Amino acid sequence: MKIHGEWEISVIRQILIRSTAGVFNEDGTLAVFKETQEKAPIQAPWVGLTNAENWEMSSASSLQLLPNMREWAFAHNCQALAIVVSSELKKKIHQAQTGQYSEERVGYFSSLDQACVWLSHKGFAISADEYPHTEFIARTKLL
Repeated sequence: MKIHGEWEISVIRQILIRSTAGVFNEDGTLAVFKETQEKAPIQAPWVGLTNAENWEMSSASSLQLLPNMREWAFAHNCQALAIVVSSELKKKIHQAQTGQYSEERVGYFSSLDQACVWLSHKGFAISADEYPHTEFIARTKLL
């Protein structure tokens, strides 16, 4: 099957930064998971920052893979996940499909700035100015 969905993954200090765009199918989600596992800085505590403001959704089978991704992260030294989503509807769908976690462990935000402040308060300092995928977000923005 052909991979659907676009992404970029970078690591700054102990922060895995992932940006997603488009509609993901199961193969796309598995490819993101594989790259996440390869790049995550699991030797020490780390956090994840996912900018999904250009994510357009995922197939049902793709969404069902997300809890395994979270479980893997938390089992491998991940301390918290910050997720930026563009709408309340996408937030509710994402939350319903990825499992119930405390707001201390998984935070949802409407802006990158809010997510960066939250992670910084957790001891993983980052600012929106350091965000490495600005060109990706501009290129994948919906018209």
